[in-house]
Amino acid sequence: MTVTPAVTKTPPVHPVKVPRPAGNAKLRSRHRFLVASFIAMVLIPVCLIVGYLFLRATDQYVSEMSFSIRSEEFVNPLDALAGLGQLSTGTTSDADIVYEFIGSQKIVRSIDSQINLRKIYSSAEGDPVFTISPDVSTEGLVAHWRWMVQASYDKGSGLIHVASFAFDPNSAETINNAILTESQRLVDKLSLLARDDATKYAEADLDDARARLKTARQNLSRFRAESQIIDPTIDVQSQGGVSAALQQQLAEALIDLDLLEGSTSNANDPRVEQAVRRINAIEKRLEGERENLSSGVDRGMVTIVGDYEALIVEREFAEQAFLSAAASYDSAKAEAKRRTKYLAVHIEPTIADTSLYPRKPLIIAVSAALLTLIWAVFMMVAYSVRDRR
Repeated sequence: MTVTPAVTKTPPVHPVKVPRPAGNAKLRSRHRFLVASFIAMVLIPVCLIVGYLFLRATDQYVSEMSFSIRSEEFVNPLDALAGLGQLSTGTTSDADIVYEFIGSQKIVRSIDSQINLRKIYSSAEGDPVFTISPDVSTEGLVAHWRWMVQASYDKGSGLIHVASFAFDPNSAETINNAILTESQRLVDKLSLLARDDATKYAEADLDDARARLKTARQNLSRFRAESQIIDPTIDVQSQGGVSAALQQQLAEALIDLDLLEGSTSNANDPRVEQAVRRINAIEKRLEGERENLSSGVDRGMVTIVGDYEALIVEREFAEQAFLSAAASYDSAKAEAKRRTKYLAVHIEPTIADTSLYPRKPLIIAVSAALLTLIWAVFMMVAYSVRDRR
């Protein structure tokens, strides 16, 4: 038996349509706009910048210097024996003040009166970008100063670096020397203020103690003039001696009276009457002395002595306070003299041999990059607005 194989039908073949090749690209209006905007916003400004830098910009020279503010303090001699000796430390607060001072209007006015900054910064002809007018205002001069004088401050080390630009090397060095001189004057002023602060309170205490001592002495002199007694304690001691002598005589008279009364039986004995009269006289005199001490004609010696002792105590306290204030004032003055602040120059103002500024390649590169970025942002915004329509 023969088996016939199955026959499979092949599907019909359809012809494939091949797309036509793309034609040549055509320059459209948007392409022209891109190219024109790039030329207008990037190429032309860059060419203008290049032309100005190489044809009209004046060469600039830079003078650099570096300094810091130092403070010397001498410690106790015992510490010096221990190896501590003399300490020299940077004063950060003073460095902050000097750093701010370099960019202030005060230093610009002072230096301009010395070396005529307007003449230095307007000496380059045909360069309106990097120069100023000879009759520029003070505010304009300060703004140009902050552009031509670049100061940097490292808070960690306390170093202040200053770079001054000018159109000739000598002028740049002159400006840096003037900055150094004005900064030194400011440091000297700060040092003087620090000394005044150190002695101001001690001097005020000394003046108060002196006035107190003067008042105490005046009160004591007035008391002596009114009472007409130099030292009432001496009078009290003398009167106390009189009272003691009277008491001793009274005791002896009483003893004599007792002996007479024991040795005679006659009550009218004239010796007894005489002894009694003696005892009465002594007692009367003793009572009078006591009255003089307590309530005499001149307020009583007790009151006088009390007032006198109070004045003496006040004067002693005033004298002790004055001596203590004087010692504190002398110590404050000595301590203030030991503290000195000075400007330590690490790099003297340099004088340039060649012109390094303006940095033309850097300015051109930065300008081209910035203009390109602006152009790209502008194009993106423009196409974004167009696509939203």
